[in-house]
Amino acid sequence: MRALFSLLCSVVPLLLWAQRSDTLRFRSAAFGTEREVVVHLPEFHRLASDQVRMPVFILLDGQHEWFIDPLLNDIRFLQYTHQVPQAIVVTVPHVDRVVESAPDSITQPTMPLLELLTKELPPLLRPYDPGDVTVLVGHSFTASFALYAYLAAPDSFDAVIALSPLHLVERSLPLVADRLQRVKDERVLHSAQVERTNTRLLFREFPSAGHTSLPIIAFPDLLATLFTPYALRDSLAAVDGNYKVVRPPPSPAQLVQQLEDSWAFLDGTLPWDLAEANGLLSRLEASGYMDHVEFLLRRIITLYPNDYYFHVWLGQVLLERDPVAARASLLKAREVQDRHAREEPDYEEMKAEIEGMLK
Repeated sequence: MRALFSLLCSVVPLLLWAQRSDTLRFRSAAFGTEREVVVHLPEFHRLASDQVRMPVFILLDGQHEWFIDPLLNDIRFLQYTHQVPQAIVVTVPHVDRVVESAPDSITQPTMPLLELLTKELPPLLRPYDPGDVTVLVGHSFTASFALYAYLAAPDSFDAVIALSPLHLVERSLPLVADRLQRVKDERVLHSAQVERTNTRLLFREFPSAGHTSLPIIAFPDLLATLFTPYALRDSLAAVDGNYKVVRPPPSPAQLVQQLEDSWAFLDGTLPWDLAEANGLLSRLEASGYMDHVEFLLRRIITLYPNDYYFHVWLGQVLLERDPVAARASLLKAREVQDRHAREEPDYEEMKAEIEGMLK
């Protein structure tokens, strides 16, 4: 069956906000008909190696632009402000959202939509190197389905954001709470008019929001809450008001180990973002820790080999340290720039700078 998906899947590329969106059309065995999902890739995805496995956000109700477009914008904004990591975002349109999302019984073993998400979608996403953290998001009937999906296939979803669920809530929520009491490391984020919180199950009220407006108001708040550990992890090499490192960092190897230890999230990992790398490297360089800068640049290049800027930066660092290695890095930068940055507006200017350093 997996081979069937690969053969029948068609990809339609589309440029959106300097990102890429692929519409994947495939024959769904679960529904017995052709279906589609849209995969939105962050702008840095094309620069990353297969070591960078980004989390997957699955947004149900993909047929509603009024719902999907604000959520996509929220994700982009929260990524820009470094509150949410770069992610592979999948929007799932429905033919009949009520029939597909509202199970007759919350305890039934499976549904076609669940089969699509847990069995048919993963092979389609494999070429994008998805990570091991998956967040499922739904609203109204699809929020009820999201809670059901968590109960029916908890190993498939690391977190669920259920925005104002409507169907069988009085039955699903107690079951979710019971499971969370038994399974220590799982989380569900839920937005509804219920006052209850604990360490793993978060209910949050939004009194000013109606049923339809709730996603616009609640989603960015809940998503940022979920990824608070990510937002707070960039604390290595803290600086003072003069942008100088407050205390000497550990050895380069120890610093990288601390960095990689901070990638743990839920039961998976969140990779090092380019923005995080730029911040840490610039802080260390401003304080003269050039051994650390060189060591970290070599690490980030293994993660994002198609970003020519890091090759240039390493070449600059090595100019006086190792001219032969510096030249190799700058030549690599030119090669990568030609392959991956020819359409950028400053292409000629940066090309001239690199060639100037090569003289």
